[in-house]
Amino acid sequence: MKRSHVLTAVLSLVVVSGYLLLSVKASSLDTTSTTTVIRIWDACDPASFDKAVGPGACLPARHGTETFDLFLNELTLDQHAGAWRFGSPAYTLASGQPTVLKNRGGETHTFTKVAAFGGGFVPFLNQLSGNPVPAPECLQPPSSTSLFVPGAGGNHRGPTAGSADLPVGTTNFQCCIHPWMRTTITVQ
Repeated sequence: MKRSHVLTAVLSLVVVSGYLLLSVKASSLDTTSTTTVIRIWDACDPASFDKAVGPGACLPARHGTETFDLFLNELTLDQHAGAWRFGSPAYTLASGQPTVLKNRGGETHTFTKVAAFGGGFVPFLNQLSGNPVPAPECLQPPSSTSLFVPGAGGNHRGPTAGSADLPVGTTNFQCCIHPWMRTTITVQ
């Protein structure tokens, strides 16, 4: 076989293998086209967060480069840390549409339904973020409307649009650990 034919055959195998790998990955996702994925992000550096907060505070994840000191400085100056956020500030869903919460950061976050945005249950983060008064829902135990989503790829089934947890209309959600993390979901 000529060298050019071997090269063409190898390149073809690489392309086909890549396509098959992408196809398998896409088909193995735990969501359907009607499921809304709500991503949860942070950029905690595991070494510095674990040293400051305690072991396991920040699990290794995709964006783990912001040190604890930089996080505190940003929070002090801006009253939020930009990498700590939900995927979108607002979602619009059809009734009956399910949600999945996917934590792409290293820290645990909550996805808590609140009547009005406020502080969370970590007093010093409330103060630094300018949210001194906790949202009452953040002071309640975990429930179907206050979900804890573990870091480093943690997934959790979120509320279904049109349910008691996510009724028709607009509902506010926030993280009760990092209270500047906020989103609204409108169900039509």
